[in-house]
Amino acid sequence: GSAVVEHEHAHLSVAVSVAGLAVLGILEIVRSLYANRLAARFGARLGSAAFLAATNGPGAGFGDVQPLRDLATIRTFVASRSLFFLFDLPFGPLFLVLLYFVHPLLFAITLVGVVIMVIIALLNQAVTGRSGREAGDKLAATMNAAQTFARNFETVRALGMVSSIIEFWGDRFAQSLRASDKVARNNAFYSGLSRTVRILLQLAALAVGAYLVLADEMTAGMMFAASIISGRVLQPIDQIVGNWRQIAETGQAWKRVTALQKQVFGERHADVELPPPVGALTLDQVVYFLPNTDPGDLPLIKRLSFSVNAGECIAIIGPSQAGKSTLARLIVGAIQPRSGVVRIDGADIQNWRPDQLGKHLGYLSQEVELFPGTIGQNISRFEADPFDREIIAAAQRAQVHQLLLGLPRGYATVIGPMGVRLSGGERQRIGLARAFFGDPRILVLDEPNANLDAEGEAALERAILNARSGKRTVLLITHRPSLAAKCDRILMLRDGQIELYGPAQDVLHRLAQGQNKPVTQSAAANPAVGTANESRGLLDQSTPSRLQN
Repeated sequence: GSAVVEHEHAHLSVAVSVAGLAVLGILEIVRSLYANRLAARFGARLGSAAFLAATNGPGAGFGDVQPLRDLATIRTFVASRSLFFLFDLPFGPLFLVLLYFVHPLLFAITLVGVVIMVIIALLNQAVTGRSGREAGDKLAATMNAAQTFARNFETVRALGMVSSIIEFWGDRFAQSLRASDKVARNNAFYSGLSRTVRILLQLAALAVGAYLVLADEMTAGMMFAASIISGRVLQPIDQIVGNWRQIAETGQAWKRVTALQKQVFGERHADVELPPPVGALTLDQVVYFLPNTDPGDLPLIKRLSFSVNAGECIAIIGPSQAGKSTLARLIVGAIQPRSGVVRIDGADIQNWRPDQLGKHLGYLSQEVELFPGTIGQNISRFEADPFDREIIAAAQRAQVHQLLLGLPRGYATVIGPMGVRLSGGERQRIGLARAFFGDPRILVLDEPNANLDAEGEAALERAILNARSGKRTVLLITHRPSLAAKCDRILMLRDGQIELYGPAQDVLHRLAQGQNKPVTQSAAANPAVGTANESRGLLDQSTPSRLQN
């Protein structure tokens, strides 16, 4: 009878063990699924913010999308087992208390082990923290350089620069690899040290437990239980040391993402939607410094003040580095002044929500960028459900409708890396149609004829004349006298300051005569004063001026 009972107990023990292992396996599966779902939810919640931060970040102009890479790093960490070891860490003190009740000596051994492993973790952080940041910065710089070379590879190949840039990029890639290898070596050393210390401590706990069993101070079951509990205390610390590089990279990624979010979303905007503007524009004492300017350097835009009446067409001219394109970017809110105010209909543009203000602005930058998608999507500014008639109307205003109809798929033609490649003139005219989309009240066009042939320039002149007749405010940056002559007034910039501002024919006449005479800022700030009192606001200048880019 006793043999049967023992046999049944053995079967029961096996069944309980198998059931326990099955439950453990199911819990691990649930844990992994939960981590993946949590990572996906995290990405969905912060994806838009990270994308916006990437487009507004310091490297956005070079195609750097570091915030999106940072988000991917954070998602990978959340989906990994490393996160759960962090969750296990707070239960360490509870397991230590349990060990004390098992036996104080085992508690003391484990406590000493915890102190040693915490010291190893702190040493690992101190050694790899700075080198990890350097490795990350070097890798990001290497990838940004690769993106720049890839975007301009036709120029690279045409100029015979392939071997040179391979050597240039390879040298920087090697530097990033050396920095990364240094971090890996340090982390591997401390990870191995931590793993060795943990195993030694668990073996020590088993040895002490065996001694206590022989001394009849505890049972064999308690010895194995103590070994398991000791492992639960030490394992999270060991795993954190082993995965410290991933944890550190995730921490740095989180700091960068949150810092950019605060910068992007810290802008102030009106709580109520402002009415559509009429188109009057005023700049008041606007000062702008280039990014990363050294202390003591002069600003690019120097206390600029002038006004434009609604419905006026203003040509902005001046030599290179005068600040013309920067002025255009300030007017449309693409960049922020260090001081001063840009106002539309009396309202500071910083008080407009960007998506609301953008509907009333048409902007064509000096370097026209079209985005992956169809021509129709680019013209409609990627609105979710635009009306076809509005897309066609914008193309017609830009005098590009017939050109688009001549393409194989018309407005549905896909452009971008996987689509049709357009000429510079075609991109410029499609960009102009995008600026006209929605019939905005203010148009800011930076060198809109830079890549146009004679036919395209004639179409541009018709588009500007139609905008003038429609009482739209137009600011046109150009170095073509033929275009400037068709505007109401001309504003000439030099060295970030207004040198001439007055009726187009008068300014062109003065330039032709070599009378390079600056108008005062107060006169420029008031259109009526700037026109009526222009002759009194001029001072003699010895250097002649002409229309320049």
